[in-house]
Amino acid sequence: MTINEIIEENRELQVQYSRAINTITALENRVLVLQKKLEALRKENEKLRSQRDILLRGIEIALQISSKEKQDLHLKKIIEKLKEETGEFTG
Repeated sequence: MTINEIIEENRELQVQYSRAINTITALENRVLVLQKKLEALRKENEKLRSQRDILLRGIEIALQISSKEKQDLHLKKIIEKLKEETGEFTG
């Protein structure tokens, strides 16, 4: 192998190395974005679980109430509480 061939091969390897570094950087950035999204989804999931637990507990309590009207009133209060917490479903 001549010196010129070695130099040319070295240049090609440098280009490949540069491309590999760029690819790694792009992948690291993508991983960071996905980690942020995952954390946001975990927080949202935690909120939804809490709301589900509130609703299930409210239903359990409502089932123990003998009066249909009082059951309805209790469940409406639970739903209003969830609406206030989430800011959703407001007209």
